[in-house]
Amino acid sequence: MPRSLMKRRLARAAVTACCAAGLAITQAVPAHAKTVKVRFDYAHLWKTPEFKTTATGRITFKVETCNRAGQKMTVLLQRTSGFNHDIATRTIKCSAGQTATFQNVARATYEFELGKLDDGKHFQGLASYTFTG
Repeated sequence: MPRSLMKRRLARAAVTACCAAGLAITQAVPAHAKTVKVRFDYAHLWKTPEFKTTATGRITFKVETCNRAGQKMTVLLQRTSGFNHDIATRTIKCSAGQTATFQNVARATYEFELGKLDDGKHFQGLASYTFTG
């Protein structure tokens, strides 16, 4: 193969690759994190409002304040679109700054269910959850 023909083919391939990369970047939909704050008050179980993710990603639940600092609580992530099922559960302390993180969660509609021992004591506080919305 003549050298000039090889140079032209390489140049053409480079231009095509650059154009394809530029097109992919401009057509990609940026994913934005959305944060929702909620107040909770429960003696045994409590569910957050449903929320819809727009892309596969991470979902994080964070305790902002709690009247029972240091007490254990469970954070269950449930999928509510399609077939309802539990994704995963994390046990954290009901203390400011404690987080439950769920990785590689598919695009769907979800809710959190907070739980604790049914001992008659109420957990009250503020939390936030962040997801791709």
